[in-house]
Amino acid sequence: MPNPKRNPQSPWNPAYSASLTPDEYERQVIAWLRSIARPPEDFEVTHLKHLRGTGGDYEFDAVVDFSILQGAQVCVLVECKRYSQPVEREKMLSLWAKLQDVKAHKAIMFATCGFQSGALEFAASHGIATVTFVEGSFLYETKGVGIDTAPPPWARLPRYAGIFICRTQEGTIHSGVVDWEHPEPLFDWLQS
Repeated sequence: MPNPKRNPQSPWNPAYSASLTPDEYERQVIAWLRSIARPPEDFEVTHLKHLRGTGGDYEFDAVVDFSILQGAQVCVLVECKRYSQPVEREKMLSLWAKLQDVKAHKAIMFATCGFQSGALEFAASHGIATVTFVEGSFLYETKGVGIDTAPPPWARLPRYAGIFICRTQEGTIHSGVVDWEHPEPLFDWLQS
C-alpha cells in the first residue's frame, strides 16, 4: 500500500506542499541558515537581496555571505520554490546560470513539493544543494496497514523540517533532516 504522504510518481517527495505563506516559508529557511553561523567567521544572511550580473539585476530569496580561511569571501544563492508540483530541471538550470552570471560560489534550492529526478541529477552534477521543505509530520511514518499515521505527541516533531536530498552519480538518493535540532546537513554542505 503506497504511503499517502509521499508522491506516488516520485516517492522521495511529499504528496502535498507544506501549508504556510510565502513569507513564513522564506523566514523559516533564513532562520535555519542563520542558526548555522559559527564564530569567529563573518556570516550574514540577507533576505530578498539583489545582485547584479552581466545579464542584469537578479533578486534572490536570500543570499548567504560568509568568510572562511581568515578572510576568503563565499557567496551562496538561496532560492525558495513554493510550487504544487516537484521542481523541474529548467528551474535548476536557471539558478545555475544566475550563479555563473553573478559569480557566486554556491547555490541551494528549497522546494515545498520536492524535485523531479532530472532536477536532482542536474543539481548533483553542478554542486547545487536541494532541500525539500515539509511539515514536521512528514517525518513520521508507520509500517502497519490501517494504522493512524498522525504522529503521537511524544514524537516531538518540529512544525517544519527540511529534507536535504543528495542524488549520487550512481543514481541513488540519500537524505538527511534539517530542523532546529539538526542543522548539520546545511552546515556540512556550506563547508564542503
